[in-house]
Amino acid sequence: MDLDRLLILLDEIDDHSQREKKLLKSSLERLVENIFKLQYWEMEKGRDFYHWQMTIFDSRNAIQLLLQKSPNLRKYLELIYPQLYRDAIDYWQAEFYIPPNVPIELELILQKNYYG
Repeated sequence: MDLDRLLILLDEIDDHSQREKKLLKSSLERLVENIFKLQYWEMEKGRDFYHWQMTIFDSRNAIQLLLQKSPNLRKYLELIYPQLYRDAIDYWQAEFYIPPNVPIELELILQKNYYG
């Protein structure tokens, strides 16, 4: 294989990896967001409860599929989760109250039957 072809192949692998990371982060953000909504957004809960549950289910499935396909993404998930969680609290506190010191561990948020 010539060097040019190898470089193109490596770029394609890197692009694919970046797309998977972006999708993983987006799915995790959506998962955290909707768990917060189920736990704390009382004013909207009656109207959107089932939608939020389905979004949690879909987000969790997307994460699990990505991790099955690329197990090495697990380390990336563990790396980004703490900051992503803090950022979500900061963002969603503008809409509803979230207690400041109530962390949800990554393992718990990924559990199939955890909805907050």
